[in-house]
Amino acid sequence: MGVVATLLKQVPAAAKFRPKLEALELEVTQLREENTRLKQELAQYIEQWETLDGPQVSTLQYLAASERGHAAAIAKAISINIQIAESSLLFLEKLAYVSAASAGGRGARGKPAQFCLSPKGVRYLQSRGL
Repeated sequence: MGVVATLLKQVPAAAKFRPKLEALELEVTQLREENTRLKQELAQYIEQWETLDGPQVSTLQYLAASERGHAAAIAKAISINIQIAESSLLFLEKLAYVSAASAGGRGARGKPAQFCLSPKGVRYLQSRGL
């Protein structure tokens, strides 16, 4: 039961406003649908506009070739220092290009945190032919 029907049931005197209330209810429904669609479109455009620097792209490529990786292995493989690898992984995780494959900070038994490529990271590489 919609808001208008509930209102009319509870307040019979409001019946004279039925056409206006129904029109407003329909408009709210349409605006909510449009808002959802526009949010989805915006998310796609934002993803297209996001650009990553060399170490970040190389990190994504490394993770695409490997199932998962940690900062030290990535730093060694793509010839960058570990601080850049760590900051790249944190940035990429914040933007959802990668996800933690183990608990944040340190993994189990003192092992470094592992990261894997997320679907957004895969789309980024594919859209750029990498």
